[in-house]
Amino acid sequence: MSRELYLYRLVAEKEPDGSYNVIVLAPTEEKAFEYAEKELERYTIKTPAVKEWVIEEKKRVRQGTGYVLNGSERKENDK
Repeated sequence: MSRELYLYRLVAEKEPDGSYNVIVLAPTEEKAFEYAEKELERYTIKTPAVKEWVIEEKKRVRQGTGYVLNGSERKENDK
């Protein structure tokens, strides 16, 4: 059985403030959250306390699919 894959852009809201953008490829939203948590653990030395995960975008994967993050969005999320 062939399953479609989706590209998810999630935001992890850190405690007390700040956030991380995490982009993962997954077949379902449930798996997207699972994969995003694992990616954040690998990315950081000490896993931050995340108060909320939010799916910002979901796109069906096909040739040419991608995301654009503007500079102000990145700087705001790096705080």
